[in-house]
Order: sequence, then C-alpha cells, then structure tokens
Amino acid sequence: MKTCEIERCRIILVIDDTECGRVAAERLVFFGKAGLKADVYLVFGVDVEISPITSYEKEMKIYTKLRLKASNYVEFYKDRLEEAGFEVKKVKIVLGNILEEVLKLEKVLNPDVIVFGMEKKGFLKRLIHGDTYREIIFETRSPVMVCKPGYERKEVDYEKVKCFRCALAGDYG
Repeated sequence: MKTCEIERCRIILVIDDTECGRVAAERLVFFGKAGLKADVYLVFGVDVEISPITSYEKEMKIYTKLRLKASNYVEFYKDRLEEAGFEVKKVKIVLGNILEEVLKLEKVLNPDVIVFGMEKKGFLKRLIHGDTYREIIFETRSPVMVCKPGYERKEVDYEKVKCFRCALAGDYG
C-alpha cells in the first residue's frame, strides 16, 4: 500500500541587502503563512566592485566585511522563512556574479519558481554592469516571480472589486 505524501514545491529565493531583496523575502514569508509548503534554496548575492589596484589585505577586509553582513541577512531571513513553515534546504552567499549560481542551481533543482527582487536600472548602469536579474528572467526555464521595491500589502474591500463586462460575472463568495 502506498502512502500519500504531499509534494512540496522547490523555490530558489535570490535576495540581497536592498529593499528589493526584503520585499522578495517577505512575499515568500507571506505565502508560507498562507499555507504554501516548499523547500527553499536561499541565495544571497552581492555584486562586488573592487578596484584592480586594491592591495590584497584591503581586498580581504572588504570581502570579510561583506561576508559578515551577508551572514547576518541570511540568518535573519532563514529564521523568518522557517517560522513561516518553509524548510530552508541550502544557503549560498555569492560575492560576484549571481547569474551563474542561479543557472547552476536551476539545472540541478528544476525549481517550481525563482523569486527575487528587482529594481529598474538606468541605461548607463546596464551598459557598464549588465542586468543580471533581466538575464535570470530570460535565461532560466523556470517560472520567475519578480518583486518590486516599495511594495506593501494592503487590505482590499472585495465589494469594490467587480467585473462589469465579464460574460460570467457573478457573486461566487
């Protein structure tokens, strides 16, 4: 006799230390509290721009400081996700190009969704640094949920939400 086991989603959550990263993590926490069961693979990414003439000692100080800061963010959001009912399977801190890491993880995991926060970059920034998140959207085969900065969930009066021209409009509540 087979036992019926509820299948869990696989989610890759890509965050950073910006408002976009916070919104992405908090959206996922909300879904967890709403009942979504998933295994989360947390990727914390920081694009590092260090001058090529920086001394080795100074470079190591910068990397150490970034790793410490990243560890604090990761621990905070790992706890938040676990409180919401998710199982955080793996945590990666990437200093540099996160696109490669996300593409590798996606090949191995075949996730149900990739969640990340994204801020629109100006032309000059895109020209100089590229647009990693845009590449994630178009280079991956998995569905992608993009979270924008500044989003806060608000309560809705469902009486005001009506479909006036729908063929099957009706009250299904």
